[in-house]
Amino acid sequence: MDWFHEVFISGVDFDLAGNGGPECVDIISMQQRIAETFAAVVLALSLWMYGYRQLDHFQVPLPPARYPTYHTFTKRLLLVILCLVFGVEMGFKFATKTAIFVLNPCHVITIMQIIFMLIEPSRMSAFWFRVHIHFLFVSFLAVAFPVVNTRFLHFEIVTYWVQHILILFIVPPYLIYLGGAFSVEKLKDMRYAAMSSCLLLIYNMVVLQYLGVYTEVNLSSMVCYAISDPFAGPYYKLWAFGYVPLLTMLFGKILTMVYSLFIPLEVKKID
Repeated sequence: MDWFHEVFISGVDFDLAGNGGPECVDIISMQQRIAETFAAVVLALSLWMYGYRQLDHFQVPLPPARYPTYHTFTKRLLLVILCLVFGVEMGFKFATKTAIFVLNPCHVITIMQIIFMLIEPSRMSAFWFRVHIHFLFVSFLAVAFPVVNTRFLHFEIVTYWVQHILILFIVPPYLIYLGGAFSVEKLKDMRYAAMSSCLLLIYNMVVLQYLGVYTEVNLSSMVCYAISDPFAGPYYKLWAFGYVPLLTMLFGKILTMVYSLFIPLEVKKID
């Protein structure tokens, strides 16, 4: 595993606050981590059961699309721009030997949006598009509480902001404008929001936390609190259990309403 450490981890500067290291790992005991993980999994499964048990998504036809084809010039242009920005960001990660940060949720969201613009529309892609809308709460947190003290290369901070503006304010509303597989559920429908909260809890608390503990890298602030966390302290994740699922479910709805100020959410017919 020497090659993995050299490429993905060796460039992480543990002297920078919030980046990780032994002191970051030791802020929370393993017993507390296991207890918090158990509570998170129970909460996540409850949210999934609420969202999925009455879901009829795969039995109903897709809503109408705005254009006969999804492959519009604007969509292709957005795809090229997003791929370029993400490619530059990944170039920074590999150049600084910190590629493990590609697992952070905002990068996963970027990859999902690239896939949405590449594949043919289907009920499955529509399902994941609706789920991903509520993932965007994570991107909002990255904008509201940015952690850029670890970025030193030229344009590294610029790329951070461009990427987050694209995945939060540019790509999703344009895809919603296209309609069809990129339509959103009705505002009163909380099932997709609940399932999004479930998946975020599992990914952060199980995957990123324990991989972060193993590598001592503070992935998505799951090993220790971020320097910009307003609830900084050994119990910051207990606070997060209260506000993150709730705000994840609400933020997707609020974001959809904001999008609706600029684009129609429903397509009456195909032009």
